[in-house]
Amino acid sequence: MTNSLDISEARKRFNTIDRDLKDRPVIYITRHNREAFAIVDIDYLETVMETIEVLGDPEAMQMLNESLRAIERGELIDQEDVEKELG
Repeated sequence: MTNSLDISEARKRFNTIDRDLKDRPVIYITRHNREAFAIVDIDYLETVMETIEVLGDPEAMQMLNESLRAIERGELIDQEDVEKELG
């Protein structure tokens, strides 16, 4: 199944197109063989929006980069230790 539908086909399948989003998060709708717009799975869209938000937040990016460096140094905390610490 391709990631695009002609607008006429999309109109015919409007009531069931949401099922296609389970297999692919984005379906491009074409008009005259050119992409005109897209239908996007809401969970996928929310994930993308959250990612953009984090990437645009310098403090969050700093925390992410510090965490990645800690992982590279092998500074990992076991889940059991965290659970014990949190009580």
